[in-house]
Amino acid sequence: MRNTFNLVAGLMLLASFFCVGCSTRWQYLPTDEELNQPLPKIYVVGHGWHTGLVVPASAIPKDLAEIHQTLPFSAFYEIGWGDKGFYQADEITSGITVRAIFWPTESVMHVVSLPKEPQTFFPQSDVVELKLSQQALDKLMVAISRSFARDSQGEILRTQKGLYGQSWFYQGEGSYYMTNTCNTWVAKMLDEAGVPFRTFMTLTSSSVIEQAKEAAANYPCAEVN
Repeated sequence: MRNTFNLVAGLMLLASFFCVGCSTRWQYLPTDEELNQPLPKIYVVGHGWHTGLVVPASAIPKDLAEIHQTLPFSAFYEIGWGDKGFYQADEITSGITVRAIFWPTESVMHVVSLPKEPQTFFPQSDVVELKLSQQALDKLMVAISRSFARDSQGEILRTQKGLYGQSWFYQGEGSYYMTNTCNTWVAKMLDEAGVPFRTFMTLTSSSVIEQAKEAAANYPCAEVN
């Protein structure tokens, strides 16, 4: 088991040398009118090897209304994407790990109800706050919504209880493999929202957190509100 994780770490470290530079420019910046009021906030959360996104409950679109019904009374939701077998496993084995890395596998979405801000809910995790315009937030939620698999009626598909707190797994869209990880998904979602983020070969949690911090530090409207 230890050798397997050493192999994974080595591959991810090697991949980092082939990463292209990320864009340095924010897109979808707030309008003058938006700058006169508090901007919407999202959060990037790092849990060791895995990252997720925390969004305001009010941002959940109508086509994800099932989340509100299943996990009501939430101030925020943490949403993550990952390998179905690895993410949902009661015990992580070397076989599950190798399969998740070297073969395209099914994906799932993990949704967690947060009754309070993530800095308080996840005191041991890395949390980076990002301010977005309403346009950027809307684009982010469209991208997140597309990550959920749906039935013939367009409803998202709940599978089993989640990992912690009040949470559920849902069937995901897309395949998980070595160069398309949970952390790559977070990078892609933020790129869709116009955050300057590298999507190619962003594989590790540390890479996501570092880029999120850099993006926050270089946000043109960071000191407005």
